[in-house]
Amino acid sequence: MELVLVRHGETYANRAHALDTGRPGLPLTPDGLAQAERLAERWEREVAGPPLVLAVSPLTRTRQTCAPLCAKYGLTPLIRPGIRELRSGDVEMNADPHSDSLYVEGTGRWSHARPDFRMRGGETGSEALSRALPVVAEVARRVRAIDAGGVGVIVAHGALLRLLASTLADNISGGLVMTHFMGNTGTVVCEWPEDLGAEDPGRLIGALHARTWNDRPVDAWERPQS
Repeated sequence: MELVLVRHGETYANRAHALDTGRPGLPLTPDGLAQAERLAERWEREVAGPPLVLAVSPLTRTRQTCAPLCAKYGLTPLIRPGIRELRSGDVEMNADPHSDSLYVEGTGRWSHARPDFRMRGGETGSEALSRALPVVAEVARRVRAIDAGGVGVIVAHGALLRLLASTLADNISGGLVMTHFMGNTGTVVCEWPEDLGAEDPGRLIGALHARTWNDRPVDAWERPQS
C-alpha cells in the first residue's frame, strides 16, 4: 500500500505571505486552480497509481485542490478536521517576517523532537499529531478494505505535512522538511509495510518509508543531519 501526502494549491494568503490557518481559509488563486488540474492530469504519470481513498481537511483550499482528482477517479472525499493546518495562534493572518518566523520555527520544533512546545495561542505538536494520526490510520484501513496494495491520499497543508512526513517516515528528518519546504500541490509518496496494522495510530511513528519528498526522490535532496 502507498500513502500520498499532497499540499494544497496556491492561495491568496500564500501570495500575501499571510498565516491563514483558520476556517474556512482563503480560496485558491487562478494559478492554484490550474495547479490542481495539473495534479490530476499528472497523477499516474508522476505520482502514484489510481487513488482508492482520499481524505481532505475542511478548509476551502484543500477541497478545491482535491476536486479535479476526485472527479477523475470518481471519489467522494472524506472531510476530516483532524488534518487541518497547524494553528498559528496569536499570529493568525499576520503577514510580517517576524510572525512568519515565529510560526515556522515554532512548528519546526515539533519535527525536531520537541512535540510538547506550544505555539502562543495555539497547540502543541503532540496535540496536532493526536488529531492527525487517526486520520492517517483511517485512510489506511479504508484502502486495505478495498485493495491491500492500493493507494490512499491525504490532501492537507504545508506545516502539517512537514510534521506528518517527519513523524511517519523513517527516512525523512526534521532537517529535510524544514530546509526544503513543499511547493503547492507537491506530493510525498510513502510505502506502507504489509505487516503494519492501522488500528493503533501510535504505532505509525517512524513505521513508513518515503520514496519521494516534494515530487523528487528523497535521496535527491541535500539532507541536513538533524
